[in-house]
Amino acid sequence: MIKWKRLQSISLAGSILLSLVVVPQSIFAINHLPVTVYKDSPYSGSSQEFDVGSYDVSALSVVGNDAISSIRVAPGYKVTLYKDAGFKGSTKVLTSDQLYLSDFNDQTSSLKIETISPIDSTSVPVLNNTFNDAAKNALLQAFAPRIWMAQGETYFPSSVEYAQPFMQRYLNTSTGNYELKTVQTLNPYSLKLPFFAGDLANAPVYSFWVEKEYNNIDLVYFQYSPYNLGKVVLGSEFGDHVGDWERVTVRLAKFTDNQINYVKPVQVYYGAHSFGTGYNWNEVTKVNGTHAVAFSALGSHGMWKDAGSHVYQNIVVAQLTDDCSQGTAWDTWNNMKNYEYFPAQSTGRGLNTTWPDWLKKDYTSASSGAIYRWGNPSQGSVFGQPLLDNGPTGPQEKTALTDGTKLD
Repeated sequence: MIKWKRLQSISLAGSILLSLVVVPQSIFAINHLPVTVYKDSPYSGSSQEFDVGSYDVSALSVVGNDAISSIRVAPGYKVTLYKDAGFKGSTKVLTSDQLYLSDFNDQTSSLKIETISPIDSTSVPVLNNTFNDAAKNALLQAFAPRIWMAQGETYFPSSVEYAQPFMQRYLNTSTGNYELKTVQTLNPYSLKLPFFAGDLANAPVYSFWVEKEYNNIDLVYFQYSPYNLGKVVLGSEFGDHVGDWERVTVRLAKFTDNQINYVKPVQVYYGAHSFGTGYNWNEVTKVNGTHAVAFSALGSHGMWKDAGSHVYQNIVVAQLTDDCSQGTAWDTWNNMKNYEYFPAQSTGRGLNTTWPDWLKKDYTSASSGAIYRWGNPSQGSVFGQPLLDNGPTGPQEKTALTDGTKLD
């Protein structure tokens, strides 16, 4: 477990901007008991909530005996899981959420819940003790990840604006939505245009503050790249696509102690293609205690916790892998465009920048500027995979923003 010093304060350079924001009632206002246990991982299947107290096997009436696989533990509480009924046998002590009870999975027959101090070495006091825009910007910056671009990478991130002159918004009659495609026709489909190389030196990370149920705050960091390089199997290149959005999410738990507002990091989620993997905060490498480290796969940009080759899909003739290594370090906290997103309203606002048209969702409007897909339509197939894949949807279509509970 990596130890780090408690942060005493977080500040932003420049002026502090104050604003009044009216947030409609939404699901993150739902009250829950301090502990919720789940039959499946992560946080799925039958669930049951508990307050402070001792609960023997008969109290596990919903999830059942020897059936708990994941658990939520609010700051300020300690849970002791017992392998046997009557609070006997081997134990596991938890003071924070656990996505997977890997070494105690389906082994709990009784449990005890106690109160403890919510303050620990990971607790961060909120700037000026209020969740205003300055505090949200400060926390987004404090927990922004270091992303390692792979050795030999040639398709780097950029800003959306960098790619815009080379792309055109058009009505895709197949979907009825306005999407993007390259101004220059990709003929052949594997043609590599110069702007696909990206512009890492000026690339911002697109960061979102998303308040969620169980007093969670998800800080979602999106990397935009003009191009995604697919894979080569048996001499055939496939799975390329124009436009690429990949993400890292840091989940915070918020709490109040002695009238002081705090947050503490709980988990990190690494998105890779159409899936991802979550980890507890103490399982990931950090820079300066708060910046989780991520590895962007060579060409395809899937996010992973560690360097190395990561198998992510089996196809008919091969395994598809993402290769990660320490090439160029991208410290995303140095260039950020920050937003707040409201899942229940399917929209958001700018925190340190304006809300762009391309984050809107009225995809059928010619004048809105909203973009549903960020790259050319698919072409051809080999081994059951597209040669040129469809461009991806944008951040506003990702579960990380649209779901009011899920870590994604």
